[in-house]
Amino acid sequence: MPQGGDPRLPHETGGQPGGSPQQPGGAPRQGTMPGQPNVPGQAGAPGQESAAGQQWQDGPQGQGYGTPPPGGPSDQSGAMHGRPISPVNEIETRVTGRRTVQYIIDAILYGIVGGVISWALDRGTGGVHAFLVFVIVVLDIIWYVIYWAGVPQAKNGQTVGMMAMKIRIISSDGGPASFLQLVVRSILLVLFSPLSLLVGIIVMMLSRYRQRTGDHMAKTMVVRAERQPMPEQRMYAGAGRADYR
Repeated sequence: MPQGGDPRLPHETGGQPGGSPQQPGGAPRQGTMPGQPNVPGQAGAPGQESAAGQQWQDGPQGQGYGTPPPGGPSDQSGAMHGRPISPVNEIETRVTGRRTVQYIIDAILYGIVGGVISWALDRGTGGVHAFLVFVIVVLDIIWYVIYWAGVPQAKNGQTVGMMAMKIRIISSDGGPASFLQLVVRSILLVLFSPLSLLVGIIVMMLSRYRQRTGDHMAKTMVVRAERQPMPEQRMYAGAGRADYR
């Protein structure tokens, strides 16, 4: 046998059989090191992870691959699915004092006409008187609807008292109040008494947009007369500008 051993056997400088091959100069080949297991998902230099491995490791514990992180667009429950906000600025509804004076003016004017109707038809006795009382009730209801709903409908949301105090009624969405809304909001105005006036003021002061009970029922607001009714697209909390009006 020639010196140097059988060429078919591994050379001493090449390592043991089954070991890691070495590059010239004794440096191990990149990707594996002697004694280090070959971990799937690793490529390149030792200790560097692949892109897929980083995506799994960088995310929160227990988060699956491809799942958007919390707080992303799909987790913003208040962005497009929150409660709608009114396009009306709250400052424009700060007219409680004006509304109190307006209510007194309108109540006096309504009462004068209603008193004249009752005085004119309060005649006769027996069946005639009963019939005239029925007529008085019907005319009072008609006059009530005309003054508290018909006049604001014709005058861009203003009664006589509102014209004097420079305020108007609008819908909660910023548009003009409909005739049905005006009728609904006027239902509780039939209680002309200091107590009802006091209750109305308390409810308005506790409301964000200074709405009394009738306004909450009809979805209306009372604002300054300079604010013209203008229907606008409904915005949602968290969407668009925070100062949207």
